[in-house]
Amino acid sequence: MPVSHALTHPTTPDDDLVGLAEVAALHVLFSQVADPRKPRGIRHQVATVLTVTLLAALAGARNFREAGDRAADLPQSLLAAAGTRRDRSSGALTAPSGSTLRRVIEELDGDACDLLACQWLADRARRLAGLTAVQGEGEGESEPWFGVAIDGKTVRNSGAGCIEENVKLFSAMLHGQALVIAQVRVPDGTTEVTRVQALLDPLDLDGAMVTADAAHTQQATAAYLAESKKCDYTLTVKGNQPTLLAQVQAALADAKRANVAACELERGHGRIVTRQIWIAPARGVEFPHAAQVFRIRRDVRDVAGRRISKEIVHGVTSAPALRASPAQIARAVRGHWGIENKIHWVRDVLFHEDHQHTYLGSAAQLMAMLRNLAIGLLRLAGHTEIKRATEHIAADRLRILPLLAASRS
Repeated sequence: MPVSHALTHPTTPDDDLVGLAEVAALHVLFSQVADPRKPRGIRHQVATVLTVTLLAALAGARNFREAGDRAADLPQSLLAAAGTRRDRSSGALTAPSGSTLRRVIEELDGDACDLLACQWLADRARRLAGLTAVQGEGEGESEPWFGVAIDGKTVRNSGAGCIEENVKLFSAMLHGQALVIAQVRVPDGTTEVTRVQALLDPLDLDGAMVTADAAHTQQATAAYLAESKKCDYTLTVKGNQPTLLAQVQAALADAKRANVAACELERGHGRIVTRQIWIAPARGVEFPHAAQVFRIRRDVRDVAGRRISKEIVHGVTSAPALRASPAQIARAVRGHWGIENKIHWVRDVLFHEDHQHTYLGSAAQLMAMLRNLAIGLLRLAGHTEIKRATEHIAADRLRILPLLAASRS
């Protein structure tokens, strides 16, 4: 549903009950996270800390201090569902402070928490969207696959001075729903290319189209996707693979402007964008399971028709023509960048992820996980304007309840 409708959707007692049940279910989910602390002196359980921090993120909290402030304003019903403790003197339920949230989160196992939360979000998305029958955007088109974009992100200011590198995270996102369904940390001194298997092994990718940028256009990665995961891939090819790029260009030699396979025109934001794609069989292309190669040209002009920019992208896909039309390949390439625009950009701009200096231990990865989960819950509830949605919740924390109810239905 459009965000304007989602924000004005009237609440009902049933929504509140379902929403509270969903908060309690999140607490149960996080109860599976191992607590590394010594039992003596524990005042707030790990599950409570993670649930409360997630609720604070839904209210727009950007750091631990703001998370503590947002948590302190949570209604008693939400605190009860999150499993918070009762103050002995006042009898009221009390949320963990911002410093407590930070201390606990820094000590947790980041990859274990990511796996738990991402699998939960992927299962929910699968139930709600029916991923085995994703519909194409074109009239009468039905895609035999669903898109999964993989890409990495460096969390700035997350290294401990000159001792450690900034934390690098590697994620997988569903194209259509813009939900992060897997995330792992990239060990210092390595690159995300070495973590493809660790990222995708837990996922069921049968019927998927995995998209990635040119850094992942590696023979080992292509073979892993096609043979081990039984899915298709669409990869861009650039100068880092000169031999492969020359083979792709040679296969496209007969694809002239006169036989453009698909063309798309978009107007908006004071610009006119034209996208064209040329397709050819992958003859002479020595790359595992390559079936088709493509060239995409993107021209951007102002409203007067003056060119602003031109971009040409080459690529290779394992999907034959029967499984992927030119328009669908073009959409797969364009949909890949949703991981930058709808996930990384939102975390940077809305949650100021790259402008904090409180990341120690697993804090950078855990906070990214909770932000991914908050964004996912908002999108599942029908919100497309994430900042507006968090501002709406910040004005009244009880608005979390109908949101969680909507994300479940």
